[in-house]
Amino acid sequence: MPTREELDRFYAEQYYDLINEGKLASDIARANRGGDEAADQGNWLRETVHKDIIDILLEYAPGKRAAEVGCGLGELISDMKQAGLDPLGIDLASDAVEAVKSKGLDALEGSLDGLFEDGAIKPESLDAVIFNNVLEFTHDPVHNLKTASRILKPGGVLMVRGGNDFNALQVAAVDSLGLKEWWVSPPGHINYLTFDAVEAMMHDVGIMPFHRHGEFPMELWLLLGFDYISDRTLGADCHNRRVAFERSIPTEVRRRLYKAFGQAGLGRTMVIAGRRA
Repeated sequence: MPTREELDRFYAEQYYDLINEGKLASDIARANRGGDEAADQGNWLRETVHKDIIDILLEYAPGKRAAEVGCGLGELISDMKQAGLDPLGIDLASDAVEAVKSKGLDALEGSLDGLFEDGAIKPESLDAVIFNNVLEFTHDPVHNLKTASRILKPGGVLMVRGGNDFNALQVAAVDSLGLKEWWVSPPGHINYLTFDAVEAMMHDVGIMPFHRHGEFPMELWLLLGFDYISDRTLGADCHNRRVAFERSIPTEVRRRLYKAFGQAGLGRTMVIAGRRA
């Protein structure tokens, strides 16, 4: 297990180099390259993943000031800004923070708890805090949720979007295809979370969950014969089929389906929202 200092250093100094080398996070690399492919990915996120997050914030958050922890290049906070929210990006990597600021958006370099302890972020100063594909990569998820709870105003919204690991479809794919547990990938990824685990942690820090949904269960492709784990060339095609599916059905139909996935504990990615008491 890496120490907190080693993990922070990895994400501050090495993570984006590995992305640029094509070894991690193909979606971030695609956005970084720009061009038509990046623009299409941005449009799909804006229509689906980001819209789902933003609509929850607009309906339930007590105000418009919302921070994304681990904001990366700022795609989500850019869409939040366009939707009328007042977003703040937070990231350990200086390259990410500079990229966000270059878009005219507000961003701070550092960890959530470090910025809180230093006074850069005040208690009860934010209407929403979002962990978007980042909580599972932190050294202590409970500590981060506790910090977020202290930063939120009463009634503020905490959202967690991240990998739904060791879910039933993953386990079925391992058993039926003889695969390794491909989602286990230390040292960068050391925590493996589920819907129930995140909701339990929220309760422990004074956050009451009120929403859950699971995004498209990518493991279905494995069970349907598209083994993108053994043959990496199939990955892009499986992703594109998922995108085509989501663009082919009405938003409300997709949301009803994905809420059902969430209730069943399924979906490659989980989305959970809770409100501070």
